[in-house]
Amino acid sequence: MTLAHEQLTMNDAFRSPHVVEREVLEKLLECDFPGCKELRTQLKSATVRALDEDGSLGLRVMDAKPAPVKYRVPVEGSYVDDDGVIAHVLLHVVDGIMSELEIFKENRSAVRQPPTAVSLVVTPKAI
Repeated sequence: MTLAHEQLTMNDAFRSPHVVEREVLEKLLECDFPGCKELRTQLKSATVRALDEDGSLGLRVMDAKPAPVKYRVPVEGSYVDDDGVIAHVLLHVVDGIMSELEIFKENRSAVRQPPTAVSLVVTPKAI
């Protein structure tokens, strides 16, 4: 059971991100792309809630300056899940505010191992 799945079954209220979740978000924001600086600032006040059993998270940011991103998903990462299937981690930004961390596998099977900052290979969208 992933941390997000545990949270989903117990309570869907917003909470502080677990250490591993925060590290994954920080890793996604290490790349330099338009709006990245503002998203890093948003992360400081971000709270999260579980969206699904794969570990996707809804993100809520308080009093944030909108990030001038060019794309709804300005950065994404990928990693190899325990069964050898590629999993993707997408950071969604709506109206300049981070709103979701989406996690899914290419074959749409259940995610077996959540991403970590170490396992994640990050790719920003073309600038």
